[in-house]
Amino acid sequence: MAPGTVAPVKQALVQTLRAAPALKAALIGGIHEGVAAQSTKYPFLTYQVHYAPYDYLWGSVMHYVGIDVFVWATNSVEANNLDALVAAALHDASLSVSEQSTLICRRVSDLSLQDVDEEGKRIYQVGGTYEIWTDQPL
Repeated sequence: MAPGTVAPVKQALVQTLRAAPALKAALIGGIHEGVAAQSTKYPFLTYQVHYAPYDYLWGSVMHYVGIDVFVWATNSVEANNLDALVAAALHDASLSVSEQSTLICRRVSDLSLQDVDEEGKRIYQVGGTYEIWTDQPL
């Protein structure tokens, strides 16, 4: 059996985020992989795979996936509050990854940036990298 790809890990991450009612309700602009369209309303969330190496063991493969998850908002307090909801939803979450056992989901780094959007409004990007370990029998 070939090792699984990162696709089911991303799917499990998004399912977990959407299962958090307060977070889902607050993300007016939704959840986007990579980048959101310019017309997307704030606040919104983006996620993107940062790294995803495999480690082949005796009879199984470990997959270590780092996914950057960021909240984008026009208010720093709102961005930080939404990031706290993301952390509550994902840190130590038991993700349901297809055909793989999830061993861990932990936040391993933080990042916070300020910028100006195309309309000249100040925007805040707050989030971090979540490391997800899975194991799959071969």
